[in-house]
Amino acid sequence: MTQNNETNVTPPSPPKQSRARRTGCAALVALWFLLLLTPCFCLVLATQGEIAIPQGGAPGQMMRIWLIMDADQRGLGVSSTTARQPAENAVCVESNTRFILWTGSADPAVSCECYERDSAEAEWSLISVANVSCSGD
Repeated sequence: MTQNNETNVTPPSPPKQSRARRTGCAALVALWFLLLLTPCFCLVLATQGEIAIPQGGAPGQMMRIWLIMDADQRGLGVSSTTARQPAENAVCVESNTRFILWTGSADPAVSCECYERDSAEAEWSLISVANVSCSGD
């Protein structure tokens, strides 16, 4: 009779990566993906002139990025909005606009547009426009 002298040898397990290292790698991959999408963003902006992303159901409540191509000013305009609802059938939309200009200069701007409607199913109607913050409403 022959005796079988086999030994169970298990290979060493690979070292476990830390959670911080995995998170860092995921963040770098996401950043790289955004960098690769930059030409697409620029192409859409150049062909359409603006990019508008809805931020809510109120009229005019959207984030906008647009090209400024004037004789005295060249650059980008970036506008974001916040909505305040002072009453059930009323809403005020505050727009904050910033400019990123490589030719010329412009100051940031704030405006407030207030709307009202008769019922929840009715269309919004503009009641006031002001070049101030809506916080006083």
